[in-house]
Amino acid sequence: MPENIIQIRSLPGIKRDGTKFEGDQYVDGRWVRFQRGLPRKMGGYRSINKYLSGVARALHEYTLDLLTYVHAGSANLLEQFYIDGTYNSSVITNRTPTTLTNSPANLWQFDVDTAAGSGLQILAQVAPNLNCICNSDGGQVFSGDAFGASVLTEITNFPPIYSATGGVVALHPYTVIFGSDGFVMWSTPGDPTDYTGPGAGNAYVTGQKIVRGLALRGGPGNSPSALLWSADTLLRMSYTGGTAVFQFDTISAQSSILSAQSVIEYDGVFYWVGSDRFLMFNGVVREVENNININFFFDNMNYAQRQKVFAMKVTRFGEIWWCFPKDDSIEPNHAVIYNVRENTWYDTPLPNGGRSAGLFPAVFRKPLMSGVAPQDAQASVAAINGGGTGYVAGNTLTVVGGEYSIPTEITVDTVNGSGTILTVSISNAGRYALSPVNPVNVTGGAGSGATFNITFSNPFKFWVHEVGTDEVDGINVNPIQSYFETADISLPVQSQINRATQVLLMEPDFVQSGDMTVQARGRANARAPEVDGEIKVITETAQTPQEQVIHFKEQRRELRFRFESNTAGGNYETGLILAHVQPGDGTTVG
Repeated sequence: MPENIIQIRSLPGIKRDGTKFEGDQYVDGRWVRFQRGLPRKMGGYRSINKYLSGVARALHEYTLDLLTYVHAGSANLLEQFYIDGTYNSSVITNRTPTTLTNSPANLWQFDVDTAAGSGLQILAQVAPNLNCICNSDGGQVFSGDAFGASVLTEITNFPPIYSATGGVVALHPYTVIFGSDGFVMWSTPGDPTDYTGPGAGNAYVTGQKIVRGLALRGGPGNSPSALLWSADTLLRMSYTGGTAVFQFDTISAQSSILSAQSVIEYDGVFYWVGSDRFLMFNGVVREVENNININFFFDNMNYAQRQKVFAMKVTRFGEIWWCFPKDDSIEPNHAVIYNVRENTWYDTPLPNGGRSAGLFPAVFRKPLMSGVAPQDAQASVAAINGGGTGYVAGNTLTVVGGEYSIPTEITVDTVNGSGTILTVSISNAGRYALSPVNPVNVTGGAGSGATFNITFSNPFKFWVHEVGTDEVDGINVNPIQSYFETADISLPVQSQINRATQVLLMEPDFVQSGDMTVQARGRANARAPEVDGEIKVITETAQTPQEQVIHFKEQRRELRFRFESNTAGGNYETGLILAHVQPGDGTTVG
Protein backbone atom coordinates (compact mmCIF):
# COMPACT_ATOMS: atom_id res chain seq x y z
CA MET A 1 0.00 0.00 0.00
CA PRO A 2 1.22 3.54 -0.68
CA GLU A 3 2.23 6.06 1.94
CA ASN A 4 -0.75 7.75 3.64
CA ILE A 5 -1.03 11.01 5.57
CA ILE A 6 -3.09 10.81 8.75
CA GLN A 7 -4.00 13.29 11.45
CA ILE A 8 -2.56 12.59 14.91
CA ARG A 9 -5.54 13.39 17.09
CA SER A 10 -7.49 11.48 19.75
CA LEU A 11 -10.76 12.27 21.46
CA PRO A 12 -10.44 14.89 24.23
CA GLY A 13 -9.87 13.57 27.75
CA ILE A 14 -7.48 11.11 29.38
CA LYS A 15 -8.86 7.60 29.70
CA ARG A 16 -7.69 5.75 32.81
CA ASP A 17 -10.34 3.04 33.11
CA GLY A 18 -10.15 -0.21 31.15
CA THR A 19 -7.27 -0.98 28.78
CA LYS A 20 -5.29 1.46 26.70
CA PHE A 21 -6.16 -0.31 23.46
CA GLU A 22 -9.95 -0.18 23.66
CA GLY A 23 -10.35 3.59 23.99
CA ASP A 24 -10.27 6.56 21.64
CA GLN A 25 -9.21 9.21 24.18
CA TYR A 26 -5.64 10.09 25.08
CA VAL A 27 -4.16 7.39 27.32
CA ASP A 28 -1.82 9.43 29.51
CA GLY A 29 -1.04 13.00 30.42
CA ARG A 30 0.29 15.35 33.04
CA TRP A 31 -0.44 19.05 33.56
CA VAL A 32 -2.41 19.12 30.32
CA ARG A 33 -5.97 20.28 29.60
CA PHE A 34 -8.23 20.28 26.55
CA GLN A 35 -9.62 23.22 24.62
CA ARG A 36 -11.47 22.93 21.30
CA GLY A 37 -10.87 19.19 21.69
CA LEU A 38 -7.08 19.59 21.60
CA PRO A 39 -4.38 19.33 24.29
CA ARG A 40 -2.66 22.41 25.73
CA LYS A 41 -0.40 22.92 28.69
CA MET A 42 -1.91 24.13 31.96
CA GLY A 43 -0.67 27.44 33.36
CA GLY A 44 2.16 27.94 35.82
CA TYR A 45 2.01 28.72 39.53
CA ARG A 46 3.76 31.10 41.90
CA SER A 47 4.26 31.07 45.66
CA ILE A 48 2.97 34.37 47.03
CA ASN A 49 3.11 33.67 50.76
CA LYS A 50 5.45 31.27 52.54
CA TYR A 51 4.46 31.64 56.15
CA LEU A 52 1.13 29.95 56.82
CA SER A 53 1.58 28.31 60.21
CA GLY A 54 -0.63 25.30 59.49
CA VAL A 55 -1.95 23.19 56.62
CA ALA A 56 -5.05 25.11 55.50
CA ARG A 57 -8.09 22.85 55.13
CA ALA A 58 -10.49 25.60 54.06
CA LEU A 59 -10.12 29.00 52.41
CA HIS A 60 -12.37 32.02 52.05
CA GLU A 61 -11.76 35.14 50.00
CA TYR A 62 -13.43 38.53 49.61
CA THR A 63 -12.17 41.31 47.35
CA LEU A 64 -12.52 44.95 48.38
CA ASP A 65 -10.76 48.01 46.96
CA LEU A 66 -8.39 45.93 44.80
CA LEU A 67 -7.33 43.77 47.75
CA THR A 68 -8.33 40.11 48.06
CA TYR A 69 -8.64 39.14 51.73
CA VAL A 70 -8.00 35.45 52.38
CA HIS A 71 -8.90 33.55 55.55
CA ALA A 72 -7.21 30.16 55.95
CA GLY A 73 -8.36 27.65 58.55
CA SER A 74 -5.97 24.91 59.70
CA ALA A 75 -6.31 22.49 62.61
CA ASN A 76 -5.86 24.99 65.44
CA LEU A 77 -5.36 28.29 63.62
CA LEU A 78 -7.31 30.88 61.71
CA GLU A 79 -5.03 33.14 59.70
CA GLN A 80 -5.70 36.09 57.40
CA PHE A 81 -3.74 37.99 54.78
CA TYR A 82 -4.53 39.97 51.65
CA ILE A 83 -3.24 39.91 48.07
CA ASP A 84 -3.00 42.86 45.69
CA GLY A 85 -3.48 42.78 41.93
CA THR A 86 0.19 42.03 41.26
CA TYR A 87 0.27 38.98 43.56
CA ASN A 88 2.00 40.71 46.45
CA SER A 89 0.88 39.38 49.83
CA SER A 90 0.58 41.12 53.17
CA VAL A 91 1.95 39.76 56.41
CA ILE A 92 -0.20 37.09 58.03
CA THR A 93 -2.50 38.03 60.88
CA ASN A 94 -3.45 35.43 63.47
CA ARG A 95 -7.22 35.67 64.05
CA THR A 96 -7.55 32.41 65.97
CA PRO A 97 -10.34 32.70 68.56
CA THR A 98 -9.14 32.38 72.14
CA THR A 99 -11.99 29.94 72.90
CA LEU A 100 -11.24 27.59 70.00
CA THR A 101 -11.28 23.94 71.06
CA ASN A 102 -8.02 22.57 69.69
CA SER A 103 -8.10 19.32 67.73
CA PRO A 104 -5.92 17.91 64.95
CA ALA A 105 -9.20 16.87 63.28
CA ASN A 106 -10.66 20.39 63.05
CA LEU A 107 -12.20 21.40 59.72
CA TRP A 108 -13.59 24.86 58.92
CA GLN A 109 -16.38 26.35 56.83
CA PHE A 110 -16.68 30.07 56.06
CA ASP A 111 -19.17 32.60 54.78
CA VAL A 112 -19.77 36.33 55.10
CA ASP A 113 -22.88 38.27 56.05
CA THR A 114 -23.72 41.84 56.98
CA ALA A 115 -24.61 42.69 60.57
CA ALA A 116 -26.55 45.90 61.24
CA GLY A 117 -24.13 48.50 62.62
CA SER A 118 -21.11 46.19 62.31
CA GLY A 119 -20.53 45.92 58.57
CA LEU A 120 -19.48 42.76 56.78
CA GLN A 121 -18.71 39.87 59.12
CA ILE A 122 -16.64 36.75 58.51
CA LEU A 123 -18.47 33.70 59.89
CA ALA A 124 -16.25 30.73 60.73
CA GLN A 125 -17.58 27.33 61.78
CA VAL A 126 -15.25 24.61 63.04
CA ALA A 127 -15.68 21.03 64.26
CA PRO A 128 -13.42 17.94 64.50
CA ASN A 129 -14.82 16.43 61.30
CA LEU A 130 -11.58 15.39 59.58
CA ASN A 131 -11.72 11.72 60.49
CA CYS A 132 -15.45 11.23 59.99
CA ILE A 133 -17.96 13.20 57.95
CA CYS A 134 -20.63 11.99 60.37
CA ASN A 135 -18.84 13.32 63.50
CA SER A 136 -21.31 14.58 66.13
CA ASP A 137 -18.86 16.08 68.64
CA GLY A 138 -17.97 19.72 69.14
CA GLY A 139 -19.02 22.45 66.78
CA GLN A 140 -18.24 26.15 67.30
CA VAL A 141 -19.07 29.27 65.30
CA PHE A 142 -17.13 32.54 65.41
CA SER A 143 -17.57 35.98 63.88
CA GLY A 144 -15.61 39.18 63.37
CA ASP A 145 -14.90 42.05 61.01
CA ALA A 146 -14.23 40.51 57.59
CA PHE A 147 -11.35 42.93 57.01
CA GLY A 148 -10.10 43.34 60.58
CA ALA A 149 -7.05 42.01 62.34
CA SER A 150 -8.51 41.11 65.74
CA VAL A 151 -9.25 37.56 66.85
CA LEU A 152 -12.74 36.28 66.12
CA THR A 153 -15.36 36.03 68.87
CA GLU A 154 -17.36 32.90 69.59
CA ILE A 155 -21.11 33.04 68.98
CA THR A 156 -22.94 31.62 72.00
CA ASN A 157 -26.47 32.99 71.68
CA PHE A 158 -27.91 29.62 70.67
CA PRO A 159 -31.03 27.76 71.80
CA PRO A 160 -30.60 25.34 74.74
CA ILE A 161 -30.36 22.32 72.44
CA TYR A 162 -28.49 22.78 69.18
CA SER A 163 -25.80 21.31 66.93
CA ALA A 164 -23.17 23.29 65.01
CA THR A 165 -21.06 20.35 63.82
CA GLY A 166 -21.99 20.68 60.14
CA GLY A 167 -21.31 24.17 58.83
CA VAL A 168 -22.61 27.65 58.11
CA VAL A 169 -24.17 29.42 55.13
CA ALA A 170 -25.33 33.01 54.76
CA LEU A 171 -28.82 33.58 53.33
CA HIS A 172 -29.07 37.31 53.92
CA PRO A 173 -30.68 38.62 56.07
CA TYR A 174 -30.45 35.21 57.78
CA THR A 175 -27.41 33.17 58.73
CA VAL A 176 -27.96 29.42 58.87
CA ILE A 177 -25.98 26.95 61.01
CA PHE A 178 -26.51 23.20 60.78
CA GLY A 179 -25.22 19.95 62.20
CA SER A 180 -25.98 16.48 63.56
CA ASP A 181 -29.33 14.68 63.41
CA GLY A 182 -30.53 16.99 60.65
CA PHE A 183 -30.51 20.08 62.89
CA VAL A 184 -30.82 23.52 61.29
CA MET A 185 -31.05 26.93 63.00
CA TRP A 186 -31.33 30.41 61.53
CA SER A 187 -30.51 33.77 63.02
CA THR A 188 -32.53 36.83 63.80
CA PRO A 189 -32.75 38.82 60.54
CA GLY A 190 -29.75 41.09 60.18
CA ASP A 191 -27.85 39.67 63.15
CA PRO A 192 -25.68 36.61 62.40
CA THR A 193 -24.77 36.30 66.11
CA ASP A 194 -28.33 35.89 67.55
CA TYR A 195 -30.21 32.59 67.20
CA THR A 196 -32.83 33.07 69.92
CA GLY A 197 -34.26 36.53 69.18
CA PRO A 198 -37.30 37.55 67.11
CA GLY A 199 -37.41 35.79 63.75
CA ALA A 200 -34.80 33.19 64.70
CA GLY A 201 -35.76 29.52 64.66
CA ASN A 202 -34.60 25.96 64.37
CA ALA A 203 -35.83 22.56 63.22
CA TYR A 204 -34.81 18.95 62.71
CA VAL A 205 -35.34 18.47 58.99
CA THR A 206 -33.82 15.05 58.24
CA GLY A 207 -32.35 12.11 60.11
CA GLN A 208 -28.67 12.35 59.17
CA LYS A 209 -26.12 15.06 59.87
CA ILE A 210 -26.19 18.02 57.48
CA VAL A 211 -22.63 18.61 56.28
CA ARG A 212 -22.85 21.36 53.66
CA GLY A 213 -25.08 24.24 52.65
CA LEU A 214 -24.92 26.60 49.67
CA ALA A 215 -27.18 29.46 48.64
CA LEU A 216 -29.62 28.63 45.85
CA ARG A 217 -31.51 30.93 43.50
CA GLY A 218 -35.09 31.17 44.71
CA GLY A 219 -38.20 32.41 42.98
CA PRO A 220 -40.70 35.09 44.09
CA GLY A 221 -41.84 34.44 47.62
CA ASN A 222 -39.25 31.78 48.48
CA SER A 223 -35.99 33.72 48.51
CA PRO A 224 -33.59 33.32 50.20
CA SER A 225 -33.15 29.62 49.52
CA ALA A 226 -30.41 27.06 49.99
CA LEU A 227 -29.42 23.50 49.22
CA LEU A 228 -28.49 21.36 52.21
CA TRP A 229 -26.52 18.14 51.87
CA SER A 230 -26.84 15.51 54.57
CA ALA A 231 -25.04 12.18 54.56
CA ASP A 232 -27.85 10.59 52.51
CA THR A 233 -30.28 13.36 51.51
CA LEU A 234 -30.37 16.54 49.45
CA LEU A 235 -32.83 19.12 50.76
CA ARG A 236 -34.03 22.53 49.66
CA MET A 237 -34.51 25.24 52.28
CA SER A 238 -36.90 27.99 51.15
CA TYR A 239 -38.14 31.16 52.83
CA THR A 240 -41.88 31.22 53.51
CA GLY A 241 -42.22 33.96 56.12
CA GLY A 242 -44.79 33.79 58.90
CA THR A 243 -44.23 31.72 62.00
CA ALA A 244 -42.37 28.90 60.23
CA VAL A 245 -40.02 31.30 58.36
CA PHE A 246 -38.47 28.46 56.30
CA GLN A 247 -39.77 25.26 54.77
CA PHE A 248 -37.71 22.20 53.85
CA ASP A 249 -38.28 19.92 50.84
CA THR A 250 -36.52 16.63 50.15
CA ILE A 251 -35.08 16.65 46.64
CA SER A 252 -33.45 13.23 46.93
CA ALA A 253 -33.55 10.78 49.81
CA GLN A 254 -31.13 8.40 48.03
CA SER A 255 -28.11 10.64 47.63
CA SER A 256 -24.63 10.62 49.16
CA ILE A 257 -21.66 12.92 49.62
CA LEU A 258 -17.99 11.99 49.87
CA SER A 259 -16.73 15.08 51.69
CA ALA A 260 -18.14 18.40 52.83
CA GLN A 261 -15.65 20.30 50.65
CA SER A 262 -16.46 18.35 47.47
CA VAL A 263 -19.51 20.50 46.56
CA ILE A 264 -19.15 23.36 44.09
CA GLU A 265 -21.45 25.60 42.07
CA TYR A 266 -20.72 26.23 38.39
CA ASP A 267 -23.05 28.72 36.67
CA GLY A 268 -26.02 27.84 38.87
CA VAL A 269 -25.49 24.07 38.60
CA PHE A 270 -24.18 22.24 41.67
CA TYR A 271 -21.65 19.42 41.34
CA TRP A 272 -20.30 17.10 44.02
CA VAL A 273 -18.75 13.70 44.64
CA GLY A 274 -20.97 11.03 46.13
CA SER A 275 -19.69 7.98 47.93
CA ASP A 276 -19.38 6.08 44.64
CA ARG A 277 -20.20 8.44 41.73
CA PHE A 278 -20.21 12.07 40.57
CA LEU A 279 -23.48 13.96 40.94
CA MET A 280 -25.07 17.25 39.90
CA PHE A 281 -28.22 19.28 40.63
CA ASN A 282 -29.76 21.51 37.99
CA GLY A 283 -33.36 21.26 39.19
CA VAL A 284 -33.14 17.50 39.66
CA VAL A 285 -30.33 15.28 40.91
CA ARG A 286 -28.48 13.56 38.10
CA GLU A 287 -25.35 11.46 37.80
CA VAL A 288 -22.52 13.13 35.87
CA GLU A 289 -21.51 10.68 33.18
CA ASN A 290 -17.92 9.54 33.54
CA ASN A 291 -16.82 6.51 31.58
CA ILE A 292 -13.10 7.20 31.46
CA ASN A 293 -11.75 7.77 34.99
CA ILE A 294 -14.48 7.05 37.56
CA ASN A 295 -12.81 3.76 38.57
CA PHE A 296 -9.42 5.46 38.62
CA PHE A 297 -10.75 7.99 41.14
CA PHE A 298 -12.65 5.69 43.48
CA ASP A 299 -10.24 2.75 43.31
CA ASN A 300 -7.15 4.84 44.03
CA MET A 301 -8.46 7.34 46.58
CA ASN A 302 -7.27 7.00 50.17
CA TYR A 303 -10.70 6.64 51.82
CA ALA A 304 -9.25 7.19 55.28
CA GLN A 305 -8.61 10.78 54.13
CA ARG A 306 -11.91 11.30 52.28
CA GLN A 307 -12.75 14.50 54.18
CA LYS A 308 -9.69 16.14 52.62
CA VAL A 309 -11.18 15.88 49.13
CA PHE A 310 -12.01 19.39 47.93
CA ALA A 311 -13.46 20.97 44.81
CA MET A 312 -12.39 24.11 42.98
CA LYS A 313 -13.00 25.49 39.51
CA VAL A 314 -11.03 27.14 36.73
CA THR A 315 -13.78 28.86 34.77
CA ARG A 316 -11.37 30.28 32.18
CA PHE A 317 -11.14 26.77 30.77
CA GLY A 318 -14.50 25.35 31.91
CA GLU A 319 -13.00 23.05 34.54
CA ILE A 320 -14.07 21.62 37.88
CA TRP A 321 -11.21 20.07 39.85
CA TRP A 322 -11.65 17.46 42.57
CA CYS A 323 -8.35 17.18 44.45
CA PHE A 324 -7.91 13.97 46.41
CA PRO A 325 -5.32 11.88 48.30
CA LYS A 326 -4.22 9.20 45.85
CA ASP A 327 -2.90 5.80 46.89
CA ASP A 328 -1.35 6.03 50.38
CA SER A 329 -0.95 9.81 50.39
CA ILE A 330 -2.48 11.58 53.38
CA GLU A 331 -2.76 14.86 51.43
CA PRO A 332 -4.56 15.67 48.17
CA ASN A 333 -1.81 14.93 45.66
CA HIS A 334 -3.88 14.32 42.52
CA ALA A 335 -6.86 15.90 40.75
CA VAL A 336 -9.57 14.55 38.49
CA ILE A 337 -11.02 17.27 36.29
CA TYR A 338 -14.41 17.55 34.62
CA ASN A 339 -14.48 19.96 31.69
CA VAL A 340 -18.06 21.16 31.34
CA ARG A 341 -17.40 22.76 27.92
CA GLU A 342 -15.65 19.79 26.38
CA ASN A 343 -17.83 17.32 28.31
CA THR A 344 -14.85 15.17 29.12
CA TRP A 345 -12.61 14.12 32.01
CA TYR A 346 -8.88 14.12 32.63
CA ASP A 347 -6.50 14.14 35.59
CA THR A 348 -3.12 15.36 36.75
CA PRO A 349 -0.75 14.97 39.70
CA LEU A 350 -0.65 18.07 41.92
CA PRO A 351 2.73 19.77 42.37
CA ASN A 352 4.95 20.14 45.46
CA GLY A 353 3.48 17.12 47.21
CA GLY A 354 -0.09 18.32 46.74
CA ARG A 355 -2.50 21.06 47.69
CA SER A 356 -4.72 21.16 50.79
CA ALA A 357 -7.42 23.66 49.76
CA GLY A 358 -8.31 25.85 46.80
CA LEU A 359 -10.72 28.46 45.53
CA PHE A 360 -11.31 30.63 42.49
CA PRO A 361 -11.99 34.29 43.34
CA ALA A 362 -14.29 36.00 40.85
CA VAL A 363 -12.56 39.38 41.04
CA PHE A 364 -8.95 38.20 41.50
CA ARG A 365 -9.44 35.89 38.47
CA LYS A 366 -6.72 33.38 39.37
CA PRO A 367 -7.05 30.13 41.32
CA LEU A 368 -5.59 30.21 44.82
CA MET A 369 -4.32 27.03 46.50
CA SER A 370 -2.55 26.24 49.76
CA GLY A 371 0.44 23.92 49.92
CA VAL A 372 1.15 20.86 52.04
CA ALA A 373 4.96 20.65 51.98
CA PRO A 374 6.48 22.01 55.22
CA GLN A 375 9.40 24.38 54.87
CA ASP A 376 12.44 24.68 57.09
CA ALA A 377 11.56 25.48 60.69
CA GLN A 378 11.26 29.10 61.78
CA ALA A 379 11.05 30.66 65.22
CA SER A 380 7.56 31.78 66.17
CA VAL A 381 7.77 32.43 69.94
CA ALA A 382 10.75 33.33 72.14
CA ALA A 383 10.29 32.97 75.92
CA ILE A 384 12.95 34.14 78.36
CA ASN A 385 14.51 31.28 80.30
CA GLY A 386 17.27 33.35 81.92
CA GLY A 387 17.49 37.12 81.58
CA GLY A 388 21.28 37.43 82.03
CA THR A 389 22.90 40.77 82.93
CA GLY A 390 24.41 43.77 81.19
CA TYR A 391 22.09 43.93 78.20
CA VAL A 392 20.57 47.12 76.79
CA ALA A 393 17.39 47.69 74.83
CA GLY A 394 17.97 47.28 71.10
CA ASN A 395 20.64 44.56 71.40
CA THR A 396 20.42 41.92 68.69
CA LEU A 397 21.08 38.36 69.90
CA THR A 398 21.85 35.42 67.63
CA VAL A 399 20.66 31.95 68.63
CA VAL A 400 23.32 29.25 68.95
CA GLY A 401 22.84 25.63 67.83
CA GLY A 402 20.79 23.65 65.36
CA GLU A 403 21.35 23.19 61.64
CA TYR A 404 20.43 26.35 59.79
CA SER A 405 20.85 28.35 56.63
CA ILE A 406 19.80 31.51 58.49
CA PRO A 407 20.04 31.70 62.31
CA THR A 408 17.25 33.14 64.44
CA GLU A 409 17.83 36.64 65.77
CA ILE A 410 16.18 38.12 68.88
CA THR A 411 15.89 41.82 69.68
CA VAL A 412 16.00 42.97 73.29
CA ASP A 413 13.02 45.26 73.91
CA THR A 414 13.27 46.12 77.64
CA VAL A 415 15.70 45.49 80.52
CA ASN A 416 15.83 46.29 84.23
CA GLY A 417 18.46 48.34 86.05
CA SER A 418 20.94 45.44 86.02
CA GLY A 419 20.56 44.87 82.30
CA THR A 420 18.50 41.72 82.85
CA ILE A 421 16.25 41.12 79.85
CA LEU A 422 12.55 41.59 80.57
CA THR A 423 10.98 41.40 77.11
CA VAL A 424 12.16 40.45 73.64
CA SER A 425 10.84 40.07 70.10
CA ILE A 426 11.92 37.89 67.20
CA SER A 427 13.56 40.08 64.57
CA ASN A 428 14.60 37.24 62.22
CA ALA A 429 12.77 33.91 62.34
CA GLY A 430 15.67 32.05 60.72
CA ARG A 431 15.55 28.82 58.69
CA TYR A 432 16.43 25.47 60.30
CA ALA A 433 16.74 21.97 58.92
CA LEU A 434 17.21 20.89 62.56
CA SER A 435 15.96 23.16 65.33
CA PRO A 436 18.24 23.87 68.34
CA VAL A 437 17.43 22.22 71.68
CA ASN A 438 15.88 24.41 74.38
CA PRO A 439 16.99 26.28 76.37
CA VAL A 440 19.16 27.96 73.72
CA ASN A 441 22.18 30.18 74.26
CA VAL A 442 22.76 33.38 72.33
CA THR A 443 25.71 35.49 71.18
CA GLY A 444 25.94 39.23 70.70
CA GLY A 445 24.65 42.19 72.66
CA ALA A 446 26.25 44.09 75.52
CA GLY A 447 25.58 41.50 78.21
CA SER A 448 25.89 37.79 78.88
CA GLY A 449 24.10 34.79 80.33
CA ALA A 450 20.70 35.08 78.59
CA THR A 451 18.94 31.87 77.56
CA PHE A 452 15.65 31.31 75.82
CA ASN A 453 13.02 28.68 75.09
CA ILE A 454 12.09 29.08 71.45
CA THR A 455 9.09 27.55 69.70
CA PHE A 456 9.85 26.56 66.13
CA SER A 457 7.27 25.72 63.47
CA ASN A 458 7.40 24.61 59.86
CA PRO A 459 5.44 27.10 57.72
CA PHE A 460 3.58 26.33 54.51
CA LYS A 461 3.39 28.08 51.16
CA PHE A 462 0.38 29.63 49.45
CA TRP A 463 0.18 29.55 45.65
CA VAL A 464 -1.54 31.44 42.86
CA HIS A 465 -2.14 29.28 39.77
CA GLU A 466 -2.57 29.96 36.04
CA VAL A 467 0.24 32.51 36.12
CA GLY A 468 2.88 32.27 33.41
CA THR A 469 4.25 28.88 32.37
CA ASP A 470 6.71 27.93 35.14
CA GLU A 471 6.89 27.24 38.86
CA VAL A 472 8.09 30.47 40.46
CA ASP A 473 9.13 30.17 44.10
CA GLY A 474 10.91 33.30 45.22
CA ILE A 475 14.00 33.66 43.07
CA ASN A 476 13.77 30.04 41.91
CA VAL A 477 12.16 29.38 38.51
CA ASN A 478 11.59 25.74 37.56
CA PRO A 479 10.10 24.26 34.39
CA ILE A 480 6.81 22.38 34.65
CA GLN A 481 6.66 19.01 32.93
CA SER A 482 3.61 18.65 30.72
CA TYR A 483 2.91 15.77 28.37
CA PHE A 484 0.16 13.85 26.62
CA GLU A 485 0.05 10.48 24.88
CA THR A 486 -2.31 9.66 22.05
CA ALA A 487 -4.65 6.72 21.66
CA ASP A 488 -3.45 3.77 19.58
CA ILE A 489 -3.24 3.92 15.81
CA SER A 490 -3.87 0.37 14.60
CA LEU A 491 -4.33 -0.86 11.04
CA PRO A 492 -6.03 -4.10 12.22
CA VAL A 493 -8.70 -2.03 13.95
CA GLN A 494 -9.05 0.94 11.63
CA SER A 495 -8.60 -0.79 8.25
CA GLN A 496 -8.80 -4.51 9.09
CA ILE A 497 -5.29 -4.92 7.65
CA ASN A 498 -3.05 -7.26 9.61
CA ARG A 499 0.02 -5.07 9.42
CA ALA A 500 1.98 -2.82 11.75
CA THR A 501 1.87 0.92 11.17
CA GLN A 502 5.20 2.31 10.05
CA VAL A 503 5.71 6.03 10.64
CA LEU A 504 8.12 7.79 8.32
CA LEU A 505 7.69 11.48 8.99
CA MET A 506 5.67 13.89 11.15
CA GLU A 507 4.61 17.48 10.49
CA PRO A 508 4.21 19.08 13.94
CA ASP A 509 1.72 21.91 14.44
CA PHE A 510 1.88 23.77 17.76
CA VAL A 511 1.55 27.25 19.14
CA GLN A 512 4.79 26.71 20.99
CA SER A 513 7.39 28.32 23.24
CA GLY A 514 10.46 26.33 24.19
CA ASP A 515 11.50 23.05 22.62
CA MET A 516 9.27 19.99 22.85
CA THR A 517 9.88 16.29 22.28
CA VAL A 518 7.96 13.51 20.60
CA GLN A 519 8.42 9.78 20.97
CA ALA A 520 6.83 6.87 19.14
CA ARG A 521 5.61 4.20 21.53
CA GLY A 522 3.49 1.07 21.33
CA ARG A 523 3.27 -2.70 21.19
CA ALA A 524 2.88 -5.60 18.81
CA ASN A 525 -0.36 -6.61 20.55
CA ALA A 526 -2.26 -5.66 23.68
CA ARG A 527 -0.25 -8.08 25.85
CA ALA A 528 3.17 -7.45 24.34
CA PRO A 529 5.74 -5.31 26.16
CA GLU A 530 5.90 -1.60 25.46
CA VAL A 531 8.64 -0.51 23.08
CA ASP A 532 9.76 3.12 23.28
CA GLY A 533 11.33 4.76 20.26
CA GLU A 534 14.00 7.44 20.05
CA ILE A 535 13.06 10.79 21.56
CA LYS A 536 12.92 13.46 18.85
CA VAL A 537 13.15 17.22 19.44
CA ILE A 538 10.51 19.62 18.09
CA THR A 539 12.36 22.92 18.09
CA GLU A 540 10.51 26.11 18.99
CA THR A 541 11.69 27.71 15.75
CA ALA A 542 13.00 25.63 12.87
CA GLN A 543 16.45 26.92 11.85
CA THR A 544 16.81 24.57 8.86
CA PRO A 545 14.35 22.88 6.48
CA GLN A 546 15.19 19.55 8.13
CA GLU A 547 13.96 20.87 11.53
CA GLN A 548 10.53 21.69 10.11
CA VAL A 549 9.55 18.01 10.18
CA ILE A 550 10.41 14.97 12.31
CA HIS A 551 11.83 11.86 10.66
CA PHE A 552 11.05 8.42 12.11
CA LYS A 553 12.04 4.82 11.47
CA GLU A 554 9.53 3.17 13.77
CA GLN A 555 6.71 0.67 13.41
CA ARG A 556 4.18 -0.68 15.90
CA ARG A 557 1.06 -2.71 15.38
CA GLU A 558 -0.41 -0.55 18.14
CA LEU A 559 1.24 2.84 17.67
CA ARG A 560 1.05 5.87 19.96
CA PHE A 561 2.88 9.20 20.21
CA ARG A 562 3.94 10.98 23.39
CA PHE A 563 4.52 14.75 23.22
CA GLU A 564 6.27 16.55 26.08
CA SER A 565 7.26 20.06 27.14
CA ASN A 566 9.73 20.37 30.01
CA THR A 567 11.77 23.53 29.56
CA ALA A 568 11.73 26.87 31.38
CA GLY A 569 9.20 29.09 29.66
CA GLY A 570 7.81 26.07 27.83
CA ASN A 571 4.22 26.20 26.61
CA TYR A 572 2.11 24.73 23.82
CA GLU A 573 -1.30 24.56 22.21
CA THR A 574 -1.81 21.62 19.89
CA GLY A 575 -2.93 22.11 16.30
CA LEU A 576 -3.29 19.80 13.29
CA ILE A 577 -0.41 17.30 13.47
CA LEU A 578 0.12 15.15 10.40
CA ALA A 579 2.03 11.87 10.14
CA HIS A 580 3.21 10.05 7.03
CA VAL A 581 2.60 6.33 7.52
CA GLN A 582 2.54 3.10 5.56
CA PRO A 583 1.89 -0.56 6.35
CA GLY A 584 4.77 -2.36 8.03
CA ASP A 585 5.35 -6.06 8.59
CA GLY A 586 2.74 -8.56 9.74
CA THR A 587 4.35 -9.59 13.04
CA THR A 588 1.71 -10.04 15.76
CA VAL A 589 3.97 -10.82 18.73
CA GLY A 590 6.48 -8.67 20.55
